[in-house]
Amino acid sequence: MRTAPILNDILKELERAEKLHPDWPTDTIHQMSIVSEECGEATQAANNHVYHDQPIHNVRKELIHTGAMVVRMLKNLNHE
Repeated sequence: MRTAPILNDILKELERAEKLHPDWPTDTIHQMSIVSEECGEATQAANNHVYHDQPIHNVRKELIHTGAMVVRMLKNLNHE
């Protein structure tokens, strides 16, 4: 898969998440906790794919969520 469609999906997810959850923590540790939570969900989806024959699209979905939260954190680092 090419990079542009992946980045587009991350940006769409970021926009959706910002509308759904407009409040974002102002401190770095709470921001990173959100990123870590999404990363954990991606890890769980990968484990489920490998060990429980769950579809790979679940891994992709969780990676998109993780990427969106990484971008959101980067956008808000200067708020501290």
